[in-house]
Amino acid sequence: MNKRILFLGLWMVCLSLVIACSRRNGMEGTLERAGKNRAELEKVLEHYAGDELKYKAACYLIEHMENCYFYADPRIDSLKSLRWMATVYREGPWLDSVKRGWSHFSYRNTRKVYDAEVITADYLIDNIDHAFEVWGKRPWAKYYSFDDFCEYVLPYRIANEPLEAWRRVYYDRYAATVDSMYGGSDVLEVVKAVRKKFKEEGFIWNTHFSLPHCGGLFLLDHHTGQCPESCDITVYILRALGIPVGTDCYIASPYISGAHSWTILRDTTGLFVPFWITQTEPERGADDGRPKGKVFRKQYWGQLEDVTAEYFGKNSAKVKIQCPPEVKEVSLCIFSCGAMTAVDRAERAGQEVTFHNLEPGIRFLPMYQKSKGGVYSAAGYPFSLDKDGKVHTYVPDTLHTRTAELFRKYPLHIQMKEYVAALTGSIIEGARSADFRQTVLLAHIKDTIRTNYVWLDSLPDRYIRITPPGVRYTEIAEIAFYGKDGLKLDAELYRIPAAMDLRHTGNYMTDGDILSYYQSKEQNREPITVDLKKECRVDRIHIVPRNDDNFIRPGDEYELFYQNGAEGWISLGRQTAVTDRLKYDRIPSGAVLWLRDLSRGREEQLFILKEHGEQFFY
Repeated sequence: MNKRILFLGLWMVCLSLVIACSRRNGMEGTLERAGKNRAELEKVLEHYAGDELKYKAACYLIEHMENCYFYADPRIDSLKSLRWMATVYREGPWLDSVKRGWSHFSYRNTRKVYDAEVITADYLIDNIDHAFEVWGKRPWAKYYSFDDFCEYVLPYRIANEPLEAWRRVYYDRYAATVDSMYGGSDVLEVVKAVRKKFKEEGFIWNTHFSLPHCGGLFLLDHHTGQCPESCDITVYILRALGIPVGTDCYIASPYISGAHSWTILRDTTGLFVPFWITQTEPERGADDGRPKGKVFRKQYWGQLEDVTAEYFGKNSAKVKIQCPPEVKEVSLCIFSCGAMTAVDRAERAGQEVTFHNLEPGIRFLPMYQKSKGGVYSAAGYPFSLDKDGKVHTYVPDTLHTRTAELFRKYPLHIQMKEYVAALTGSIIEGARSADFRQTVLLAHIKDTIRTNYVWLDSLPDRYIRITPPGVRYTEIAEIAFYGKDGLKLDAELYRIPAAMDLRHTGNYMTDGDILSYYQSKEQNREPITVDLKKECRVDRIHIVPRNDDNFIRPGDEYELFYQNGAEGWISLGRQTAVTDRLKYDRIPSGAVLWLRDLSRGREEQLFILKEHGEQFFY
């Protein structure tokens, strides 16, 4: 800023705001939105008129403030309290009745309060002063630019949470402890110290109720929520300690359902280090392995910045399209659970369109809308980009078809693979007496369970003992026993290791719900014993590890589709599953496929067939 401006009065300072540090619709737009509250913002600028850096910082916050808001409704505060109570009680009639009572409520229908209309000068000044104060003490600050400080340390809010004075409170809670754990200048090591402290405090996963961002003060006392909440509290802690961080996300996954967000650390090398405080240690060059498609950085004023190139490098994909000539713009879409989500757009050039900065190996679909807000129609064939920049288009070859056995409609992602693999190595034994002095080996699960069933032959027994490998907690969703006539045997859980909590007791192994499950409190080889009430021949055991119920389920009706460019999805027929797999013939080679369960569920993803007919998702 020109030094002579520092000697002008408030009137001249305000008059020159647009020239000094603002954009059209930035500073000017915020001041117009502020209305009667404009004087509070002007007080901030007047307060810093003699301090060039803090003045610029104030400009940065105010010029991006125009569209910042929070939701105001007493019911939101009630729901936040109820979420915490649900974390404590976990289950039961109380929670069920509360969920029913609030099923009609949506915070998105409540009143929006814009920051510019209510924010106070004292609030902004305190935020700015404390951010500068802490930043000035940190040895790593010299490695960063002022722009880094403004974007990754300075912001007074994260998203749409209530305005709260969180910065000093978080600093007082964490600074002394973290500084005592590590006092060097490697910002990555400081974050590791924070994560160690955070893990000691714990974070409880809770998906009850739909809420806006909860705010720093609530999260400080209640470490509970989902991905956004875990990222929010991480940002609050680290920014309060003068550590430059932000939040990255994908808005639709080509692999699993839903969006996901994680924290990024601006390293002293100028690069970003991604991590998720509840699960991953921050490490330079690390990758969580999740397919992302397109990655965006959340800005506190509500915008998303495309940062895919930071993760996968710059690239481009030129693809042919088939859509009406009046269509000028084509969307880059990701398919997830039956829905198309646009993650980018590009202007068409004749019969082609070029998309930029894509994750290699992900199957995207070019789509268009006939009207704004209308349904998406296919504008061409699915395509992917390889690491060398070559575009692969998935054009089905109906002259060369294949036969395949399908086991799932949705990928078995990393965490679920661990759940299913947890029973690998289990031993199932039978005995005529509860002391198991004489046992018969019924089954040894040597390989990872690929379906929801274990089949075996056995001798007459009364008691069944399942001994887990002990490498993880024992997690079983369902267990049942059948005689040679196919009838289910009367079975009683005779002896069960202590459960993790009331949500995962032994009863959940026999409740008929494949998504509920028993979880042991300890990680050991303590067996589960079942009493069949009398000696009988067990011909079949139905044992289901904790899973997502996306294996083929006997009795469900399925339909297989392949994508055929502008023609859209072509059905290959419906089947009712008799076993735990579906056999389809005449599948076009090279096609992108979609298996729908018409009976239940929503988790479905696209796949292709590999060389030997195996399903390959994402």
